[in-house]
Amino acid sequence: MGFSPSPLTSGLQAYIEEQNFPLIAKALTSSPTMSLVEKQVGVKGKSAINLADIDINFQDGSGCAWNEDGDITLTQRFIDPAKLKLNMEFCPKELEAVYLRTQLPSGAHYETIPFEEFFANYLVEKIAAELEKMIWRSVGSSPTSGLPTGSGNYQFFNGFRDAILGGSYIDANTTAFGSGSVLTTALTANNMIEAVQRVYEAAADAVIENDDAVVFVGADSFRSLAIAIQNGLGASYVTAGGQLQGYQTDMGSLSMVMPGTNLKIQATSGLSAVNDVYLARTSNMYVGMDLEEDASRIESWYSQDDRKFKIAVELTVGAQVAFPDQISVISL
Repeated sequence: MGFSPSPLTSGLQAYIEEQNFPLIAKALTSSPTMSLVEKQVGVKGKSAINLADIDINFQDGSGCAWNEDGDITLTQRFIDPAKLKLNMEFCPKELEAVYLRTQLPSGAHYETIPFEEFFANYLVEKIAAELEKMIWRSVGSSPTSGLPTGSGNYQFFNGFRDAILGGSYIDANTTAFGSGSVLTTALTANNMIEAVQRVYEAAADAVIENDDAVVFVGADSFRSLAIAIQNGLGASYVTAGGQLQGYQTDMGSLSMVMPGTNLKIQATSGLSAVNDVYLARTSNMYVGMDLEEDASRIESWYSQDDRKFKIAVELTVGAQVAFPDQISVISL
């Protein structure tokens, strides 16, 4: 005789195993821009990026005359960072009503949460992923470009898009480059190859001659570019295994190098859902911060005042480019 159906089990919910599996974190985007660009540390407020340029004016040296000609030009651009904080609190007793109560210590008094290590590690990853978006998309209360003021996490400082578009950048979306007709529609597999070719064609020689030149595109545009290469101009480079042979594809970091160039194309979530492409030297891009490890420094404690477990993170962050006139841009 089985248990079902029977009066013994008819009122019970089917068994659900809730104890044998760890907490699963939502997948996060990576933070490639933060790992590539220059870090200016010790930034506690508005800070200068000190720039220098030298005129080289050769003269006829066959005689003995002295004719002074040439200057050193000193200029500055400024990182105007934001001081940010994250404050969170949890009441451990709220876990008594759910499956995690089995992980609580014995007794009615709890000074920790059972998934504290998981939470701290995930929080660090989450902050890094959010900063990757903020350093590109943020537009503070005093923008330098025509971009609208940001909201939510994007309102505290001016990010790379504002710094570049507010400067004398190289506009690659003109009739002088590419097919001769400007791009007018959103970036898709139909026009991503041309968009990348345009910023490459328009780029300053001093940028392309260096090995830190990178094309930054949104993660969505990167996928469109890969599809365009696979289906069209780059079909001869696709192997049977599906890799973009000759493009030095690194799918782990979503980057590739276009054949015949030294040009790295890097996907970033900071430009996702944005119809922009930027070609710049990473040594021309600065993220200002007080300490590089501030974003991963988490304070946690149990407050006896209100019997809650509390989390605090504080950091200073801002973004700037040194020479916007050396950055070629598609912005639709």
